[in-house]
Amino acid sequence: MTYQDFKKYSVRQQIYAIHQYAHFLTLTTVGDCITRLSALDDFYVEYKYNITTLQVSVDAFKDTDNLTSYLDELSLPNFG
Repeated sequence: MTYQDFKKYSVRQQIYAIHQYAHFLTLTTVGDCITRLSALDDFYVEYKYNITTLQVSVDAFKDTDNLTSYLDELSLPNFG
């Protein structure tokens, strides 16, 4: 799946694609907002869910600078 194809999908279709094809990386919670970070082919996806308002949002990005806030959450394998 390409980044451009994913961006054309409705939010419902994006969530389905995340659950079916993405690789889960980490989960963060800030207040009432839960964010799941996943990797899908050559881009990343944030799936945000507010447990109080039940609002859902999906944001896809390719720029790895957007991963900075997750660095404390991610663990990478130790090679060597």
